[in-house]
Amino acid sequence: MQFFTALAFLIGAAFTALLASYFAAGIGQGWIGLIGTVLGAAISVGAVTFHDNRRRKQEIAALKASLYAEIADRAARCANDYIKPWKGWKDRQLGSDVKKFCPTPPAVLPAVAGKLGLLDARTLLAVTQFYFRLSALREAFEFVAVETKPDGSDHEQHVAMIQDRLRSCFRPALRSLESLSVPSPSEFDKEAAEIYPHLKAERDTLRNTLLKYAGER
Repeated sequence: MQFFTALAFLIGAAFTALLASYFAAGIGQGWIGLIGTVLGAAISVGAVTFHDNRRRKQEIAALKASLYAEIADRAARCANDYIKPWKGWKDRQLGSDVKKFCPTPPAVLPAVAGKLGLLDARTLLAVTQFYFRLSALREAFEFVAVETKPDGSDHEQHVAMIQDRLRSCFRPALRSLESLSVPSPSEFDKEAAEIYPHLKAERDTLRNTLLKYAGER
């Protein structure tokens, strides 16, 4: 759209300048006026295009940083809860209090939903997959909190489901963090790991911890 608008402007300006200059001062001066008009218009269009491209790059960078920070935090929380208590849950009672492990609903994703199309296909798919897994994990906790049988006959099944749902978040989180490719990612990861005690006790990077537990069974 910008290209055709610019092209129409240049053509219109060229003919206007040519005709005006021709009748006012002759053909020679008309061509001088035409060239000046075209050059001026080209510079204006180039400046606008450069500004738009620069603004778009800045917008994409801000979008990636915001998503990275939220995904790193949510993934760190999942890893923290998996390490303790869910990895070794075993025979501990299940009840309505498991809802406290529900992931916090995303705040960044809804706010930037209209701009997700700015991401490349690989990054967009990874990010979408992570948030889908996070939603499935939240549903699992809500289900177990309500549907667990008093006699504990479904205990093992429910614990295994939650463990699987937690681990299912790890690889999509890794792919998202790698695809978003923000500057100084270790700073984000370090900050996320510092917040959660069990993750911090691992004494490893967030990405290495996610990779470590992603394939566990």
